[in-house]
Amino acid sequence: MLGTKVLLKRIWAIPLSLVMAFGALAQVETDAQCEPSALNRLSTENYETSVWFSLVRVRALEDTCVSELFPIWYQNWYRGRRAEMESLIGNHATALSYMEYLDVDRESGQGSPWDFPSPVTSAPAVEYVMEMAPDHQIVMVNERHHASSDRLLTMELLAPLAEQGFKYLAIEAGWNGDIAVGWNGGAPIGERGYPIPVTGYYVNDMVFAQLIREAIKLGYKIIAYEREDGQRNSADRIDAANHRDEREWWQAKNIVERVFDIDSDAKLLVHVGYNHLQETREGDDWANMGHHLRQFTGLDPLTIDQTRYSERSRSELEHPLRKRAAELGLIGEGTVVLVDSGGESVLPPSAGIDLAVLGLATRYADGRPTWMGMGGRRRAVEFDTPECAERTCMVEARRAGFPDEVPFDRVEVVNAGRTTLYLPPDEDMVVDVMELDRSTLATRSLRVPEP
Repeated sequence: MLGTKVLLKRIWAIPLSLVMAFGALAQVETDAQCEPSALNRLSTENYETSVWFSLVRVRALEDTCVSELFPIWYQNWYRGRRAEMESLIGNHATALSYMEYLDVDRESGQGSPWDFPSPVTSAPAVEYVMEMAPDHQIVMVNERHHASSDRLLTMELLAPLAEQGFKYLAIEAGWNGDIAVGWNGGAPIGERGYPIPVTGYYVNDMVFAQLIREAIKLGYKIIAYEREDGQRNSADRIDAANHRDEREWWQAKNIVERVFDIDSDAKLLVHVGYNHLQETREGDDWANMGHHLRQFTGLDPLTIDQTRYSERSRSELEHPLRKRAAELGLIGEGTVVLVDSGGESVLPPSAGIDLAVLGLATRYADGRPTWMGMGGRRRAVEFDTPECAERTCMVEARRAGFPDEVPFDRVEVVNAGRTTLYLPPDEDMVVDVMELDRSTLATRSLRVPEP
């Protein structure tokens, strides 16, 4: 074994040019990870085992990826992926902050006269939607992928829509191999009764997972509609103007084949991201899924947007009408529709969308969003984490006997001896406390009592 002095002499004897070359190669390798396709792979490569594991490496890339080395859209791609990943481990405020680049208000200008007719009041969004739903076979609700709270409205619509005969729930980014067939020889999701990580990337979110559990419990059939690998560049879509239009077309086509070709009278609830629900053409060369679905079926969907007037990381970034609603005390802990004296909605929706709603304002308790109570489905409980007092840990809680399911709660604990978990009452739960390298530090059981 070489002595320390001899080893240092040999290192110093390496030509400086060679050292610099190795450094340049390392920089090139790091920079390559900032390319959008590379970030996509990195952020999703562990979603079926531990969705948070890739986040550690993505965080380490920030100084490189958000720098002048790259064009602004590369930097924003990093921010967007980072926001989604932070949301999946319960860091709602952090997720919102990484989307600030998208939240710059482009509508208000200087002194633009944004206001409502007087008087204006708020009505619960679920009640308002249910008055409109009987006239439609399809109801579509959108979300921001980095905001878990955007999944709550769809969850609350499940039961009243089921009473009106809705029995299909279609979700974006679900994997048909698990949902319709069953993963690795197992039962399809409807028989199993709960999502597993491989069900879909966004399904790894705690609220999204509960949305699916609730739907299955109410008798909904879960439909995955995302374009599949074998459908890319398919001859069935030779008239696609571009890859974006091709994806939107296949999303609509998959819904038609998996729902309406089987049950022409089906009533369908669709949960989508952003403008996928738009019913009008976006331009001459492509259209969103909502438009293609309407063309395929001849049905007029009820489309509900909750992205335009939702909360941002800072109030100054919010839409001026949301700011005005806040001044009038119309924003609360639930999603609402703002209506005039005649009961008509006063929030103008984007083109090709029927209804715009006003999203909730998050309240925090012990650093956690209180909407994690999910309408009374969960209770807040203190959980001791002595293993995390001087380190960063990941804490995940599942039902006893269901080690493969998406956790009921997941939270990052940083140098703290306790945290707050949101868990279902009267269920035997198993809580894992883990290192960031995925090794288990402790496993404890608990049962949250009924209120």
